[in-house]
This record gives sequence, C-alpha cells and structure tokens, in this order.
Amino acid sequence: MAQSSLEGVNTGRYEIRRAASTEKKRSPASEASPSSEEVEVVLKTGSGKAKPVAESQKGPSAPVDIDMKPLVLEQAPITDEKSETGNARQEEVVEPGIQEQAESLFSSKASKIYSFYREQIHPDDIRNNRVEIDIMPSMVYNDSQSNYSFRDYQSYFNALKFKSSVWFTPLIGVSGQILFSMAADLDAMAADRSRVSAKYEQMDLGVNFRKFFGVSRKASSLEFSILFSDHKMTVPSDTLSRVRIKSQGLGLGIKSRIPSTMNYAWVLGGTFFPRVQHAEEETGLAISSGSIAESSRVGLEFGGEYKFTRESQMIWSVGLVTERNIFDGAATVADPNSGATPSNVSVTNSTYLFSLGYRWGH
Repeated sequence: MAQSSLEGVNTGRYEIRRAASTEKKRSPASEASPSSEEVEVVLKTGSGKAKPVAESQKGPSAPVDIDMKPLVLEQAPITDEKSETGNARQEEVVEPGIQEQAESLFSSKASKIYSFYREQIHPDDIRNNRVEIDIMPSMVYNDSQSNYSFRDYQSYFNALKFKSSVWFTPLIGVSGQILFSMAADLDAMAADRSRVSAKYEQMDLGVNFRKFFGVSRKASSLEFSILFSDHKMTVPSDTLSRVRIKSQGLGLGIKSRIPSTMNYAWVLGGTFFPRVQHAEEETGLAISSGSIAESSRVGLEFGGEYKFTRESQMIWSVGLVTERNIFDGAATVADPNSGATPSNVSVTNSTYLFSLGYRWGH
C-alpha cells in the first residue's frame, strides 16, 4: 500500500511513477505475490524533460491490467491566499462610518446599518444602547482667584449631576447634562466671618460623533462633541459683597474610552471653549470688574466605567474645569481690602469635581 501511494507523486524536482516496461518476463514467484511493483524515479531537469535517476526497483508482483502512462503533476505557484482571505473577511466586518450612518437618518439605509449590528456586534455591546441616563452625586470645590476681592473666594459643596444621551445611530447622537449645587455658600468678606448662600448651575448640550476601532466589546472608541455651555453662580439679590456671574459659549469636546476587560473601561476626555461670553450681574451693590475683554474655558476628565451589563453600569470620574476672565478698564467699586480701585482685573475660576454614580442604558 505504501508503494502504491507513491504512484504519480511529483515533488517538483523528482517524479515517482510506475515503470512502463512490458518486455521483462515475470517469474512465477512474482506472479504469485502482489506485494511489490516496479517503481521508477525520474529527475526533472530545468528544461522540463524527465531524466532517470535510479533503476526500477524490482520485486514480486501480480500482473495488473492498467495503462501504464506516467502521471506528471505540475507544481502550483505558492500564493498568500490565507492572508488575502483574512483581509477580505476583515473588510466584511468594517463598521459603517459616520457619513454612511448620517445618510441613513434620511434614507432607506437604516435597515442595512442595523442589520450589520445585529449580525456583527455582541448583544451586550454598549453600541446597542439607544438611550443612556447617568445619575451622579458629586463633591465640588470651587476656587476663584483674582486681584479684585469681590471675585476672590472659595467654596465647597455637594452637587447632583444628571446626564442623558440619545443615539440616533450607534455613532451619532445628542446629549444633555445639568449639575446643580446643594448647600453651597461663600464668605461675606465681613469681620464677623458671616457667609453668603450661593447656587451653582451648569448646563451642557452636545451633538456627539464617535468611532469604534473594531467590532468586539473590547474595542476602543473616540468621541467628538460640539458643545453649548451655560454656567452660572447666583447669590441673593441684596448681597453687598459678592456678584452674580454667568458664562455661555460654544466649544468642542473629546472623549476616549479604552476597555481593559470585557467589564471595565478607562475614560479620558476634555473640553475646550476658545471664546466664552462672560457677564456680571448686579446685586445689592453695583459691582463690576470692568468691561469684559476676553474669556475662555478648558476642562479635563478622567474616570472609569464598570459594566454589569450594557444596561447597567457603575461610573466614576475626576474632573477639572478652569475659566479665565480678563477685564478691561477700571472696576466700579473700590476694593474693600486695599481701598484702591483696580484696573484690568483678571479672574481664574477653577472647579474640581469627584463624581460617583450609575448609568442606565436601553
């Protein structure tokens, strides 16, 4: 059987085939035993002609009525079919891009988009969430530093933050976030160390676009946002030592989500508002730091997400938001600490947040 399996074997350089000799007479012993047969080894030269290398190996064999034509196998060229097939398969599971998904909002391509996610994305992947709601209690420290005493203060308070995201497609959505303080106050700049109650409100609205680098649940993602922000701090209208402030503007946001396991992901992001409309509102005393010249804001955030399921996650974050206000001209009221009226007042208002909460998705 081993010898028979070598019939017609061609390695590219050597060809092993049955000898076509019919002139040799078979002995009675050879006719009685079918255990061996004549084998011829042929060396193929570069010109394609076969050259005998060794004489046929003789042994007793039974007569076989077979057409003894040599079987020659051409050696197929070696190609990287495996890598080409792998690339083809990888191209088949490429996630539809933002442009294609944006077009699906106004065309019939939506069924094709969601068909892809049903077939290629795991049911527990967060891309399957259409709505996400965050509830996050927060600890906040606000530090406002200025060369004008009316704008120089510190405050520590608790806050509650709500955020909601609606995804029209897995890569395109809108979001809204609101934070409001609880039991916040400021010092009243009085000798009796009295305090002034304060209320902080921060609202951020965004249009969000994100990209996932793969189709697995451990694929990292990058999210870009166009933001509208409205932040304000109010004090009682009869306060004589503090001023109400308000800032509005358009900015950009970026957030990177980097899963380390199937159930945990690190989150790193930031915001940038190149121009902010800042204003001071009068209270019991017409306090003004001057004419606003320029304002900008920048924010950083670091945190994590622990996923029980895609519909239930525990989230935490540490954040810093800093706004810089530059005023032009002289202030309207003399500084009570120095007795002088400063000009070109500057304010650096920094807010530090630690938040821990829960996210519900559907």
